[in-house]
Amino acid sequence: MKLPLSVYYITQDEELRLPESLAKVSDWVDEIIVVDSGSIDRTRDIVDAAGARFVHNDWQGFACQKAFAASLCRNDWVLDLDADEVLSDELVANIQDLFSKPIDPDIAGFRMRWVLSQPDPRHPFRHDKSKKILRLYNRSKAVIEPEKDSNNDRPQVKAGRVVDLKGDVLHRTLISLEQMERKYCQLSTEQARFIAAKGRRISSPRLFAEFPLKFLKYYLLHRQILNGWFGLSVAITAANRNFMRLAKAREMQMLSEFERENTR
Repeated sequence: MKLPLSVYYITQDEELRLPESLAKVSDWVDEIIVVDSGSIDRTRDIVDAAGARFVHNDWQGFACQKAFAASLCRNDWVLDLDADEVLSDELVANIQDLFSKPIDPDIAGFRMRWVLSQPDPRHPFRHDKSKKILRLYNRSKAVIEPEKDSNNDRPQVKAGRVVDLKGDVLHRTLISLEQMERKYCQLSTEQARFIAAKGRRISSPRLFAEFPLKFLKYYLLHRQILNGWFGLSVAITAANRNFMRLAKAREMQMLSEFERENTR
């Protein structure tokens, strides 16, 4: 018997990482939804082979895509996964056990540990800071707000409580520095649009402080110092993404103000 649980993904060109993630859930969940924004690789073939539902939706930002994917699910309980995330065996067993009996109606969702786990054992990226994330939730008690270009693509709890669930979401995130740089370029642009649309002013002191502070955060607090030269590269790239989201937002605001002044 498959569990009354829907798993949803948002994808674009994920033929390399999606198969492992799908394989961990396809045998025991009632429904898998994959919302794709225009893959030109074998992503759709992989989705079809797994018996999942493939839906195209033009890219509107992380929050909008995930909110749309969640809205297509037929079950109240949903599991939000990215193509580069794989459930550990312990987490799979605990989710199955969870659904073997009635879930407390006061529970809105479950947090699980999110840890780095590289797909290639030869990769020099080994150490990172783990965190707890809400990924399994009841749509009647938690929701992703569909704000265009927003990076806040996590469920917001409206009622009930969140409980920790043992087991890991293995994050197979980093294929190469080139892939990381491309991803962060897209992400910083979307974040900048959201910041600019909200009218948040970016001061010069904030701009000057952003890169060094974020570099120290990733290099020391996130332990990239343990990853040698590669960790230094990751910390610089991640800090630059944070800096560029602010710099791009300020540039957008400046251009918008210039256009308004010249149309008067």
